[in-house]
Amino acid sequence: MTRGNGMDAGRPNGKAKPAPGKMQSGPRAAIRAAVTEAPPAPGVPGKMPVGFEWRDDGLYRDPGEGKSSFRVCGRFDILGETRQEGSDGWGLLLAWKDRDGTPHEWIMARRMLAGEAAEVRQRMADCGLDVSGHDGARRALVQFLSDVKVSGRVRTVGLTGWHKPASGGAVFVLPTRTIGNLTGEVVRLDLDPAPAVYRARGTVQGWQAEVAARCTGNTRAVFAVACGFAGPLLPLVGDEGGGFNFRGESSKGKTTLIDVAASVWGAPSKTGADSFVRQWRSTANALEATAAAHNHCLLPMDELGQADPREVPEILYALGNGQGKARSMAGGGNRRTTTWLTLLLSSSEESAARLAEAAGRRVKAGQEIRLLDVPAVVPGGHGCFEELHGLADGKAFSQALRHAAIDQHGTGGPAFVEWLAEQMARAPDLIGDTLHPRVRAWCAAHVPSGADGQVQRAGQRFGMVALAGELATKAGITGWPHGAAAEAVAAIFRAWLQSRGSTGSREDQHLFAAFRRFLNLHGNARFEIVRDTPDDAGAQNEPPLPDGGKTILRAGWRWQDVTATGERVWTLGISPEVFDAEIAQPLGMEGAEARSRLGKSGLIVGKQESGELRWTQKHRIHGNGRPRLIIVHPSALDGDEAA
Repeated sequence: MTRGNGMDAGRPNGKAKPAPGKMQSGPRAAIRAAVTEAPPAPGVPGKMPVGFEWRDDGLYRDPGEGKSSFRVCGRFDILGETRQEGSDGWGLLLAWKDRDGTPHEWIMARRMLAGEAAEVRQRMADCGLDVSGHDGARRALVQFLSDVKVSGRVRTVGLTGWHKPASGGAVFVLPTRTIGNLTGEVVRLDLDPAPAVYRARGTVQGWQAEVAARCTGNTRAVFAVACGFAGPLLPLVGDEGGGFNFRGESSKGKTTLIDVAASVWGAPSKTGADSFVRQWRSTANALEATAAAHNHCLLPMDELGQADPREVPEILYALGNGQGKARSMAGGGNRRTTTWLTLLLSSSEESAARLAEAAGRRVKAGQEIRLLDVPAVVPGGHGCFEELHGLADGKAFSQALRHAAIDQHGTGGPAFVEWLAEQMARAPDLIGDTLHPRVRAWCAAHVPSGADGQVQRAGQRFGMVALAGELATKAGITGWPHGAAAEAVAAIFRAWLQSRGSTGSREDQHLFAAFRRFLNLHGNARFEIVRDTPDDAGAQNEPPLPDGGKTILRAGWRWQDVTATGERVWTLGISPEVFDAEIAQPLGMEGAEARSRLGKSGLIVGKQESGELRWTQKHRIHGNGRPRLIIVHPSALDGDEAA
């Protein structure tokens, strides 16, 4: 495969290029119209350096002083002078055809002209441009590229997705095209190598008929496709990065769900190196580059179980936070940090927390909220599907849906952002007047009142996906009935809530589970019996306390109290030091925070001391003075804690 600007061979900007100096219609013509004033010479929109001229077979140098002209290289175009958003990183946008007539484009950084500029000649030759090996020709090419005066300007950006040119409006930049605001400043992606995964096959109408139509009646499939459209909404609604993980047993259609989501932007999995579906089996550096290539788009990744379980917690944080590691340069200082904002859609047989636990790691609540674990299998359905559209079983339907995604893909996403760009141009207040209110309305209708902030954050993400699906329907891309996407997302949200177990915080859930597990595991063995309480020591007519045996690794004490009804019940008092070391610290919590959470949920007993509510109390223990203990409420043993 040949390369031009790191793109698929023969597909820069997604269009074939005209011969140098000739104007045609289409994206190439739009670029030339924007960057060209009145090119005095073929292929150069500006002023030719003295001593150079274009001939039919390429660029020639006339050294003067009676010496013969010599050929420097084949013909190429200079479409404009490029610079980054900070007005640094200047370069030239070059274009040419190789010996097979395949077009190439390359943004050549001017810094490459310093010294021998061997890399410039190497890139041109590698991409099929005839470059002379004559010593004079080498120097002449560097001189020409250094001295050429180019009137047009092109703004370059290092990430896909939305950008706001200085000329106003908004554009969505992809490796093969820039969508929106075509009358303003030209914006191009400068990423080497540029991601080759944004491939298209078929038409929007074909994708709608073959892929989207089969998703109708299948909540998981509709949800997956809606996720495909949600990436471009992330920066518009101000949502944080993160995503969803379809969890469920194997061979039920999870990979097909990832494939139909990926078909919005590119080819499904297992279709070659340029598949839009990425792999978890990768280094941290490679995952950063992968995420950056999917900025403001969907990032579909199949089978989380392929990731190194020891790195899962850090990967979830990085992908959700949208920022790579800071790295130093050899000459001092730090490299520019890679950033991104993407919606992740993954699949796995086990949750990220279970995978990390298998490697002795723990996924914190903040990491869990970045990758929401949703049940993939439909109860009573056909694996991940409810409606088979006339096919025999879930396997046959899953195969049909995957084959449809192979035949039709990569058209829906660009069509959607083109529609969005048009809507924002017509209604500058679209974000505040329409997008935000609709997400809030969805959350108000489906997120339970009083839910913890983590559930509300999750609801915001679900609501954005619902909005994306409905907007894609309004744009005429999905062909679904109005409300179908919102209803499917609501069904997945309810399934997520049910699987989660409560609307409380995840930290509380983990703490309550660890607390009860500790009590159930050590209730008698590690709690020594107190035989003389402060109030009834030596009391007559009391039934004798049982012999608790020898206590090993004592965690606290237990004694009998009398309830208001006269019933004698066992009460447990845990040593704060044991509590901190064996319950709080393994969860990454401070002991005081963990006690406060348990106390506010009624699982331990508090006491007012000097006007302050404390979650430890002094209790007289024969032979041990009056140590402070955490007094366990009976509800903790009954499993009635609020969640």
